[in-house]
Amino acid sequence: MIRVYCDFDGTITNRDTIVFLTEKFGGGESFRQNIFKQIVSGKMTVFEAIDAEIASVRISWEEAVAALKDEIHVDPNFPNFVEWTNRHGFYLAVVSSGIRPVIDLFLGDLGIPIFAHQVKVSEKGWQYRFDPSMKKTELLNQVPKTDFVVYVGDGTSDVEVVPMVDLLFATSYLADYCTRNKIPFVPFDSFADVRSHLEGLQAYRPTPFTCERR
Repeated sequence: MIRVYCDFDGTITNRDTIVFLTEKFGGGESFRQNIFKQIVSGKMTVFEAIDAEIASVRISWEEAVAALKDEIHVDPNFPNFVEWTNRHGFYLAVVSSGIRPVIDLFLGDLGIPIFAHQVKVSEKGWQYRFDPSMKKTELLNQVPKTDFVVYVGDGTSDVEVVPMVDLLFATSYLADYCTRNKIPFVPFDSFADVRSHLEGLQAYRPTPFTCERR
């Protein structure tokens, strides 16, 4: 089986929702940039960083929904990509280190599996509810070795799954990371590009692709 796993924040959407909430309703831009530097330097894990960012957000869920709907947009090519993968029998899922209620807000009507973490909303500071079973590496570890794994991502939370995939689509930070470390990947600007590259992928055929599962 061909399995396509997609990150959410900054991959399916135009902006990272946690970054947006943190900068607008939480610790602010400098706070968020400092956390990013700590992730890159290895001083914080991605999950520790998200926990700190989310804890700084102090608004109601209703306020968050209104702001997110104003500022965050799904790639207009993504719904067609979902339909296309369904039609060709690919398994498609969203895997995210972010928060499930936000993803449901944007993708809940598409009927695809979503794996993400929960959150307790409070105006005294949101609480990130990390679930180990939702880790991207944990989910990909469950994939049968005979399946062909495609991954689409953009950020720091996607780095750990790179050795686990057969074909990698990358943009933004993830693309820069792969370039620096000489890791093969396919660049993309939208899910139209991803679909175009996969058009000939009707069965498990490893030879056309640019990287092998490590």
